Amino acid sequence: MDAMDRRILDLLIEDSRMSFAEIGRQVGLSRAYTRERIQHLVDQGVIEKFTAVVNPVKMGRKISAFIDAKIRPNAIEAFAERLGEAPEVVSLYLMSDMQSLHIHTLTDSEADLDAFVAAHFFNREGVISLDCKQLLRRIKHRRGGPRV
Repeated sequence: MDAMDRRILDLLIEDSRMSFAEIGRQVGLSRAYTRERIQHLVDQGVIEKFTAVVNPVKMGRKISAFIDAKIRPNAIEAFAERLGEAPEVVSLYLMSDMQSLHIHTLTDSEADLDAFVAAHFFNREGVISLDCKQLLRRIKHRRGGPRV
């Protein structure tokens, strides 16, 4: 991947519906060569998919919360599998200490967030600790950047 590919990726991250011709104009390449380079990025797995960024508030999902759950190592796989299937969970990460899950949830209300936490963590065998924080304001949002 070179500097030209990075410029093309920056444009696609900003607007994945931008035409090959428009991207080519902005980076100084032909439409056909731009298409070829983008296809190569897809084939190499650099671009995993093209998608829409949806505003959760407009969809009724007003409560964005981040939960850090410390789980006993012998129970963490089962917790991760169960949480991964929950519709409220939009991101789920196993952290390097191998006993922490970092979870991003979107719910319609605080009552729904409370019900989610109660159903998945309260009185569950293997939960060591739980820390839940509700988002106040988004300052910078990763959109299409590296998957970390």
